[in-house]
Amino acid sequence: MQIGSIGFPDDQRKKLEKIFKLSKQTRYTLVSPDFDALPDLMLVFGFDLEQHPQLAELPSAYHSRLILVGRGKPANKTYAHLGYPLVSSRVLRALDNMTRENEEMEVDAQQDDKEHKFSKYESAKVVAPVETASTRSNFQVLVVDDNEIMQQALNTELQQLPLPVNVHFAATGEEALEKVAEHRYDFIFLDVVMPGIDGFEACTEMRKRPGLKKTPIIMLTSKTSPMDEVKGIMSGCSTYLTKPIEHEEFQKVISRVSNWVDEFQKA
Repeated sequence: MQIGSIGFPDDQRKKLEKIFKLSKQTRYTLVSPDFDALPDLMLVFGFDLEQHPQLAELPSAYHSRLILVGRGKPANKTYAHLGYPLVSSRVLRALDNMTRENEEMEVDAQQDDKEHKFSKYESAKVVAPVETASTRSNFQVLVVDDNEIMQQALNTELQQLPLPVNVHFAATGEEALEKVAEHRYDFIFLDVVMPGIDGFEACTEMRKRPGLKKTPIIMLTSKTSPMDEVKGIMSGCSTYLTKPIEHEEFQKVISRVSNWVDEFQKA
């Protein structure tokens, strides 16, 4: 498992190398970033992404593979993060949790194209948002949340997209799994805390289905624990939003996700 790093001081990069070498398991290898053949995960030092201009060259979908490293919590909560200073047990545990449920998907991607692990994302770098939007007439969306007020809040935000949106609702993870078996959705909003199976388990089950391996899934959570963020990505979600929903954050995330849709379907 290749782990890239961006922006780390020399002493901290050496510390990462030491953590991986002294680990009882040898699954992680620290590599220099190669933007033509991206590593499995990328550690970014600091929470200010503008300090790392090379990140602007990354495909949008690859941003779910970034882990920000710093003190406290990043203002942009769409990213997983690790606390600083680096502690070997914390680093390895976070990487383990983030990769465990995605390994099967990664193996499939490597077999399809060993020289370009993330070739399914490459077209996202060259297709302008306007061109993507013009290729479709509407969006099919599933909102999974047991709170009717939250359902309506999400529906209100979705109706502000430039294209018509057809929204289906589910109140439980079990009901959501039934709906995805019957309908094809462009993207899915999935609450974490629900009756029956929770959002993490529902997301994991969805990703096991061939037709849903590439569908953008946005996790909805009121939790802010770093491990909850990692669990969301570990279970296969594309990104996440914290509740209560804030208009500006929602529109920013949904604009990015809607631009992924056609690219995921082409991949």
